[in-house]
Order: sequence, then structure tokens, then C-alpha cells
Amino acid sequence: GQFGGLCFSGAPPLLSQKLARAPHRQHGMARSMPATRRAVGLSMLKEGDKAPGPLDMNSGLVDQAEQRYNGEIFCNRALAMKNIRAVGFDMDYTLAQYIPETFEILAHRGAMQKLVHSMGYPEEILSLPDYDPTCFQRGLMIDKERGNIIKMDRHMYVKVAFHGNRHLDGKERVAIYGNLNQKMFTSDAFANIDTLFSLPDAFMYAQLVDFKDAHEEKYPMMKGKSYQQIYKDVRRSVDLCHRDGVIKDKVTVDPGRYIQSEPGIVDMLKRLKLSGRKVFLLTNSLWEYTNTVMNFIVGNTKKKDYTLEWLELFDLVIVGACKPGFLEDPNLSLFRVHPEDGRLSNMDNALFDPPDVSLAMGKVFQGGNYNHLHYLLGKEFIAGGPKLMYVGDHMFSDVIRGKRSLGWRTMLVVPELAHEVDVWLQQSSRYKRIEELRELRNELDEWVDRLSLLLVSCDNDEQCKLSDKQEEMQKELDKARGELQAVKKVFSDELKAFHEAFHPVWGQVFKVGYQNSRFAQQVESYACLYTSKVSNFGLVSPEMSFRTQSDVMPHDQLEDTPLRRLLKARGNEFVQSLESLERPRSPSPLRGGTALTKEPEPTEEEIKLNSSAKKA
Repeated sequence: GQFGGLCFSGAPPLLSQKLARAPHRQHGMARSMPATRRAVGLSMLKEGDKAPGPLDMNSGLVDQAEQRYNGEIFCNRALAMKNIRAVGFDMDYTLAQYIPETFEILAHRGAMQKLVHSMGYPEEILSLPDYDPTCFQRGLMIDKERGNIIKMDRHMYVKVAFHGNRHLDGKERVAIYGNLNQKMFTSDAFANIDTLFSLPDAFMYAQLVDFKDAHEEKYPMMKGKSYQQIYKDVRRSVDLCHRDGVIKDKVTVDPGRYIQSEPGIVDMLKRLKLSGRKVFLLTNSLWEYTNTVMNFIVGNTKKKDYTLEWLELFDLVIVGACKPGFLEDPNLSLFRVHPEDGRLSNMDNALFDPPDVSLAMGKVFQGGNYNHLHYLLGKEFIAGGPKLMYVGDHMFSDVIRGKRSLGWRTMLVVPELAHEVDVWLQQSSRYKRIEELRELRNELDEWVDRLSLLLVSCDNDEQCKLSDKQEEMQKELDKARGELQAVKKVFSDELKAFHEAFHPVWGQVFKVGYQNSRFAQQVESYACLYTSKVSNFGLVSPEMSFRTQSDVMPHDQLEDTPLRRLLKARGNEFVQSLESLERPRSPSPLRGGTALTKEPEPTEEEIKLNSSAKKA
């Protein structure tokens, strides 16, 4: 039948009947596929029928005004807010969402300057292109030893790889990563891009890998640097920019240029406090910068208007936390911050003085560890655990450590989520087409497998009842294989175009082909909740019960399993697939053996099997 603009006709009876009966969904309506003439060149589209191309973004779009991401909070593990007695927030990229085009470029430019003037890199690297925030995405990994940037699926198989900015084809990728033990990817030879702060690192690293490969002979110092050393230099230069004010000093002067305005945060924080819960801020940023950013968030955009009133939104504020160490090392010391002038004082008795006494003298602290946090929040939190929820953007420092080490409930902020959901909704018609092509591919797979089994079973067997049909079956098999390859090509092109709609190189953040990405696997395993921005938490009441959807494994979708369909399609009509063959009458469907002279009456079980096969 006609399948999404592809021509397929004249198939053997069982296959053609199944294709003709298969539902073809278009804009939510089911219709039958009309039988047409089969063409060997299955990849050729019917004249006048155009498949959506990779850049044809308007093909099959849904009504964007009605279907788009509306700030939903997604749930991986059921969470009843009535059981949460304290809620904590990270600041950078959580309460404060930065503007990539202005904020992240500060890291790139500042780090490149430090590489030249402090680390001896050639001045020529300063003429390399400026930072492009669209080049990479969260969830990738940097192979520090080989100079590669890779994307893996949830099974930790590398599916996309670049050396610097050069794409590695399938053969190169498999040659490098095909035999690597999965444990290797957790070694120090690999670095995760698990926060938006890391995207400039990846961009710079790719640039310098290309520069090293192209100019090793011209610059001996580049020849002497390994890819791993280049990565260390990139990290050191970016860290220096964060520490010496190259980045944050500029944000302090004009926060509105670098921080997105996000209405709803203040009301959300107030509502949480009014519900009787403890609310705390736990950030790696130091006091002066934290004060600037939080004033901007509450609406004080000019330095002359800054106050300390924003502190009333929290019961406890810890700056300079040095996560993930804060969540792991119980020996880190806590200091009191005096907000009026930023002075620090020792807190030697932090775990001995009653919390009320410590907090009465001020609720802003620096450093410390999780024991200090639990103690200052009150007796019910001393053991930590599931009464406390932390909201952050960093997969490792905010979510994995809090969940694994301390048993906290977690919410991950994923700004990219809004784009992911919106594009998926826009491309829903294309996705349906992909599903249809996948179904057709499975049908052809089944037919090729059936013909192959018939041929191999009759090979060199004089008693095979189909011996005189072998040449005919071989021709049919060759034709089916050609058509299968053509369908696979169209299917692959459509799937590629679908993923390029999300990102022209890396595709969906949460997917690699049909598999969840490694990043998606981490979100599912460690984030109880996830959403695009923290203010979405204010769209629901503080007493909300978040419920997860049912987990689905392949055997839970039994009727959609390709092998299940293959076996049902055969049923008791295995040999009847070829129109001219009579029903087999022996224990084996391929041999004469003890053939009966009279067609036996079908049993009740056979009738049911035949009925199931026809429905399939």
C-alpha cells in the first residue's frame, strides 16, 4: 500500500493484507492504506509527494498557540509535598537564569586572555571565533585523552562523536569506542558537561584541539601539550575568571544585561515560607555577588537601591558552599557572614550552640558542610533525609550528591526543557511519519526473515515441499531486501531530520535515536522532579502531591514488540504466505513426512491462532 508517500504493492498475500489493514494516522485520524503497485525502488517518493526535509521546519506543524510547554513539573519519583519540611535552592542557573549570549561569552573571552597572557598560549588563539552558545548542549562528555566530545545513550554507548569540531564517522567512532569498557567513561579521562556553566569549556576545548592539530609545527609549545593538558588549562583559566572577578564584576555592574528577569520567584518563596516550611539558600557564590544577584531577583535593579530585605525570604543562607564538597566532607568549617560589611567570623561552636541562638545573631553563613545545614534547620533535620528537598541545576553537585549521599529529595532545573518540548510538539506529525516508516520496516523485516527461513530450511533437502519454489522465493527475497534497505534509508533520513530540528548536530538533549541519552538516564535516576525554571514551582500549591507515570518495559508493550508481531503474523499460516502453496499437512510445516490425504478439521486453538494472525 501507499505508506507516507512510499509506493509498495504486489506484496505476498499475508504481507500485503496486513499493510492494507494497518492504520495510517494523519492529524489524529486513522485511515486505511490503499493498495497500489509495488516498485522495487521503494526509496523513491511518489511524484508530487514531498517528504519533509531536514530544514523544512514548518512541515506538519501543530497549532503552536494551543500545544506548547506551559511550565509543567515532571515527576520521576512520587513526592508528596506534605512530607517535605524544608526546601533549599541553589542560586546560579536556578534562582538566577543567565543570558548565554552575554554571560557565557565573558567566560570564553576572559579565559582565552588568561591562556595567552598567563599560560603562554600563542596570541593567535585570540583571533578564533567568539563563543557560540548553540554549538554544544548539556549531557555531552569530553574525552580529555583523545580531544573528543561525545554523546552517549543510557547504556553508555557512544552514538555521536567529534574530534575538536570535526565529526567522526561511524567507522572512526566504533574504532575508538567500540571496545571500551563502560567503566572507562567514569574515569578521570572523561569530563561531564552536566551544567550550563560547562558549555564555554567545551567550546574552547574544541577550538584548541583544532588549533593544536593545525599548528603543532608552527608552535612547538602546542606540540608538547597533550589533549588532556589542554583541558586542564581550559578549566584552570575559566576557574580563574570566576575567582578574580573577570566574570562576576561585570555582572555586578549591570546585572540586567546578564541575568534573565523571571517573575514569580519571590511569590513562590513567600508561599513556601507561609506554608510553615523552612526555606534556605545554598550557593557556591560568595556573599557580595549573592547579594547583588538576589537584589536583582527581587526587583532592585540599581545598586543604590540594594537592601538586605531579600533575606526575609529565607530562614538560612549559606554562601561559598564549595559544593559538592559541602555535601560530602563533614570536616569543612563554617563561618558567619556579617551582611553589613561582608566580614567573616569563626563559628567554632556551630554544632554545639542551640540553633536558635546561632540564628538570632544572623542567618548568613559561608562554607561549612551538610551537618551544619541539618543542625541549623532544626532537630527534625539532624539526620537529613527525605524531609528536605533541594532545587538546583547541576546534575552532579546539586542532584546526584544530595540524593545519593544524604537521601534528599531533589528537583532539577533544566532550562533546555521548554525548547525540547516545544519542538517535539511542533514536529509531532513528522514523528508519526517516522513511526509509520518504522512499522513498515518491521513488516519488511518479517517478510525477509520468513523467506530466508523457508529457503534455508529447504536447502539441500529433497523432501522439502517447497523445492520447486526456491528460485521464485530467492527472487522475492532479493526484491524484499532491496525494498527493506530503501525503507531504512528513508526512515534514517526522517529520523535525522527530526533530531536536527532540536539541534543541528547533537539532536535532542534527552534522546539519542530511539534511546534515552545518558543525561536523560541520570535525570530519571536522580531527579525526583524536573522542570524548566524554578518559578514553575509557584504554579502549584506547597501541598501538591506529584505522581509519577507508570514505568514501561518492552514486555509491557507486548503487542508492539516486533518479534511478537512476527510470530503472530505467521501463526498457522506459515507456508500459506505464498499464494500458490497448499496448506502443510505434517508435523513440520516444511516437510512431507506423514502428510494426510485429507485436510484435517482445524482445532479450536488453530481457529483462535488464525483469527489472531488475520487481525494482526
